[in-house]
Amino acid sequence: MSFANNSKRDLYGLVDRTLIPHTWFNQALSSIDQCFRVMQTCADPVCLAIVGDSRTGKSRVLEQFGYQHRPKRTKAGRVVAFLRVKVPSKPTVKGLVTLLLYALGDPASDSGTEIAKTLRLLTLLKQAKTVILALDEFQHFYDKTTHSVQHLVADWLKVLVDEAHIGLIVTGLPTCMAVIEQNEQLAGRFMAPIHLPRFDWNIAEHRAEFGGILAAMGESLSVFEWPKLDAPEIIFRFYCATGGLIGYLTKLLKQATWDALDAGRNTIGLPDLSIAHNKALVKGNILLQNGFAPFDKDFHFGLEILPLVRTIGTACEEPAKPRNGSRQPRKAKAADVLAGKN
Repeated sequence: MSFANNSKRDLYGLVDRTLIPHTWFNQALSSIDQCFRVMQTCADPVCLAIVGDSRTGKSRVLEQFGYQHRPKRTKAGRVVAFLRVKVPSKPTVKGLVTLLLYALGDPASDSGTEIAKTLRLLTLLKQAKTVILALDEFQHFYDKTTHSVQHLVADWLKVLVDEAHIGLIVTGLPTCMAVIEQNEQLAGRFMAPIHLPRFDWNIAEHRAEFGGILAAMGESLSVFEWPKLDAPEIIFRFYCATGGLIGYLTKLLKQATWDALDAGRNTIGLPDLSIAHNKALVKGNILLQNGFAPFDKDFHFGLEILPLVRTIGTACEEPAKPRNGSRQPRKAKAADVLAGKN
């Protein structure tokens, strides 16, 4: 097998290096950029929340903006205009400030009292000319078990952005909005949230965006031979396999390309995608283990599977069962399903 001038080692990371932005991704990126520009002249902190289901691309938005605004060395010292950290599970003030100090390059990030660390952080933020603080996985401020908010950490965060005169970008699951809404002073600083949606097959714009992303990914991965990725039938198969989640689409494509590279082939057909789907997404998913195989040749194109598909990637992957006496969903023609007709 020959992959032209591409080394096998480089090809393993090809999917990760491929970014196909969609409408909502670009909107989120544009909003962060606006916040970044405004905070260089605005006296009051500007805060923005980017929310969505898991695997909708929230972290990738921060990653992309961070790539465009990487830390740099100057004669005056290290500049970190965009500071991004991931909020740990069950965060504490001391734990969060330690992460921020470490991200700024403080060699003694784990030493000192909470107050001493906070004062040191304020000094370093000023020295690093930090404009935006970005906190990923912000829903960790909300305890799902007790349905309570880490108020102490949220209060500390509000004071930090005020004292440091920096903007705040947070990303997380929809539950992260409870953290903002239950802190009146913090909520007053936030703009309307930006939502990154899971693609919905029943919405024409979503279908078009998802299909466009898949086709563009195919072009970027053209070193491999794929099924016709812009064909409605293939798009629907990929949609059902991933639940409309871009993170799962990426995961599936990575597994398929890795398998092809390991097998020494550059063709990836439906049977190969079925195997990759089982490896990457089905394991541990009880519903998908139950014979759900969207890349099989006998896969049924029916609207009745869409409620199941929409549960992929959720915490509770159990589709609603019809009530006793209710009518079952009608069977639809494959052409109607692919066109999004109910």
